Amino acid sequence: MKSLFLAIPAVLLAVLTACGPLARPEATPAPTATPAAMVEPTPTPTAAPTPTPDPSAGLDYEMLTLPTTPQPPHVYDGQFMPNNAAGHDNGLAFVEALYTNDTEKLRSVLSDSLLDSGLSLPDLTGLVITDVSVGGGLYEVPYATLTIADPGATGLPAGNHEFRFSFDAEGKVEEFYLQDGDLEDAVARGMGLEPGAWIQLGSLDVKDTLEDDAHLTAATRVVGRKQDALGWTVGEVRAFAITERKVYDGHSNLTEYAMTSCQELPGNWPVLRNRTDWYTQPPEGNCLSDEQLQSVSDQLNDFFARLRDGTYTGEWVDDPVRAALSVWDAARPVPVAVTPEVLRSDVLQYPNPDIAPQTRVWIPLPDSCWAVCSLTEEGSLNPNFSFSFALAEPAAD
Repeated sequence: MKSLFLAIPAVLLAVLTACGPLARPEATPAPTATPAAMVEPTPTPTAAPTPTPDPSAGLDYEMLTLPTTPQPPHVYDGQFMPNNAAGHDNGLAFVEALYTNDTEKLRSVLSDSLLDSGLSLPDLTGLVITDVSVGGGLYEVPYATLTIADPGATGLPAGNHEFRFSFDAEGKVEEFYLQDGDLEDAVARGMGLEPGAWIQLGSLDVKDTLEDDAHLTAATRVVGRKQDALGWTVGEVRAFAITERKVYDGHSNLTEYAMTSCQELPGNWPVLRNRTDWYTQPPEGNCLSDEQLQSVSDQLNDFFARLRDGTYTGEWVDDPVRAALSVWDAARPVPVAVTPEVLRSDVLQYPNPDIAPQTRVWIPLPDSCWAVCSLTEEGSLNPNFSFSFALAEPAAD
């Protein structure tokens, strides 16, 4: 049986070979399934964040008209008393240099650190100062108040502004500043900034505590990169949320400093125009009724009309220009007319319970600024008031 099974395949192979080469039948390919068309999912459109409307966009504004004829400076030696004679003389010469646009005199009274800073001196071309007064130095920081009719090329704000002096050991002018002054080197390094190149513009959300012998501070610091040696103009503006630790000796001298945390805050931060400007977050709504808002609007519009046409005089000041500058910052435009819809209001609660709460009205101005005034208990504008100017903190993304 075994030989039979072996023979059959041999015979079959011979027959097939005689018929020619072995041919593999063509296989009919199975039909290929057409893949279903891939439907791309339609992307859900992401709604762009709705920009917060500028509350000042619907209002018209005018600038105050300032006289351009210089008046004799109100400079009295007995009012200006820095702690050394050289500082006294250099401070007065500094103010005179500004008043007369004398760049060489300005250079002669500046400290070596300012002259060697690598930054240019302010350009005094076109600067018109119509009034000057100086003071301080004995019980307060030496200061000069300038009424600037035309800032020219300096970058200074028009109007009536207070500047403060600081002097080096030789009595040369080290700073003459509108805001908080140069950022201290240790603070600049803690923020990762170049020492000597930045000026502190302001602070907000400041919280101070005392722990053992150390002063602990948490705050937001707003700083600007100086564009000139005195920091009258700034370029880049940045803000940082910081915490810091300071230790002082028995004579109030700083002996230890450490920045314990630092985080940069995004946003387009506005620039202060005066020492009295401040950073804050304006109220979102109102604490006043519709009738009260209408009454305040009418009072404000009457007041603004008198400011613009030069007929406003204060309780203690008869000259219209000086009266206007005592209540309004001439670097800020005056609304032509406000409506109840653009006003905001809130109640300021003082930490001291003996001080009555104060109702405040907020008027929108361009460039993220608000003019803030107080009301009497009867709801009218405070007759002895002056406006403060608050710069809105950029909203978080």
